[in-house]
Amino acid sequence: MKQEKIKEIVDKVYPLISKDNNSNANVEYHYNIYERLSGEKGMTGEVQANAEYDWLTCKIYIYTSQMYSEEDIIRSLIHECVHSTQLKVLFDKYYEVGETYDTHPCEIAARKAENSWYKYLKYLIKQKNINK
Repeated sequence: MKQEKIKEIVDKVYPLISKDNNSNANVEYHYNIYERLSGEKGMTGEVQANAEYDWLTCKIYIYTSQMYSEEDIIRSLIHECVHSTQLKVLFDKYYEVGETYDTHPCEIAARKAENSWYKYLKYLIKQKNINK
């Protein structure tokens, strides 16, 4: 999906998602995590993240190379919004004591919250009908 289309979808649903999750995080777009961290265009790696929340900057990074559908975008925004409301100290502590992505309580909560993604889809459908 092209970045322009991704931004269009984010602009429509993110205000609602952030309100529902009491999040004030800003959204920033990058092709992938490797380009963002290295600053080098075309940089790649083995693991591809969909999105990431940065507690220091209060930003959600959307990795456009991993956004294939409206569902991907909405789920990623919800997941990272949940992280933006969690305590970084607690988040880090769980990993320090051996939790994995699959067993980490903060990750479990974020993945569970993603299940409400369809609730935001209606705002995209409504907007499509208005623009016809």
